Amino acid sequence: MIDRRPAPSIRSPRLALLAAAACACAALAGCGSPARPLESSLTDMDSLQLRSWLSPALRRNIDLLPVQGGEETSRWWGSRINAMTLNQTYQESLRRLGLMPDVPDTGRYQLKVEMLALAQPNVPIAPEVAVSVRYTLTERAAGGGNVIYQRVLRTTQKAGIDDSLNPTEQLRIATESALRNNIAELMRELASLPLPN
Repeated sequence: MIDRRPAPSIRSPRLALLAAAACACAALAGCGSPARPLESSLTDMDSLQLRSWLSPALRRNIDLLPVQGGEETSRWWGSRINAMTLNQTYQESLRRLGLMPDVPDTGRYQLKVEMLALAQPNVPIAPEVAVSVRYTLTERAAGGGNVIYQRVLRTTQKAGIDDSLNPTEQLRIATESALRNNIAELMRELASLPLPN
């Protein structure tokens, strides 16, 4: 006897939703993509623009203390910024701006950077990422210098299919851009500091 009942259809909204969720889970599995230092650093174009705003007193005069708050990326999914990437990102940005001294630990100022939060969506499809970083700039002194600047800066960035078709890559791109925006915001604020030449 032949079974003439129609085959199950995926036209049902519930089945379609389950199929889409299964595809999303498959795409995310084994796809952790950590942020990269060069892509998180200020671009050459940004550096050229910001360099003209910064006080001559800061040029070759900022030593970077070890950056705090890095986190390893899970092998299963996501995009985090580990400690090594954070340090390389800030070193490269300061170098491009001409702010790091030629000889380490000789600058007039010390910059302390603490990554406080990296907020990412649970489902990285067209994600928006937020980064919060505390910056403290002090004058170098034997017993602890004066605080010249201290502030928590929060910046966000979205990524979508124009950046990548891969959701995990979109998350990485948004993360790198959010950190780069944060560094640019810091430099704009440092440019407005009343510093002696």
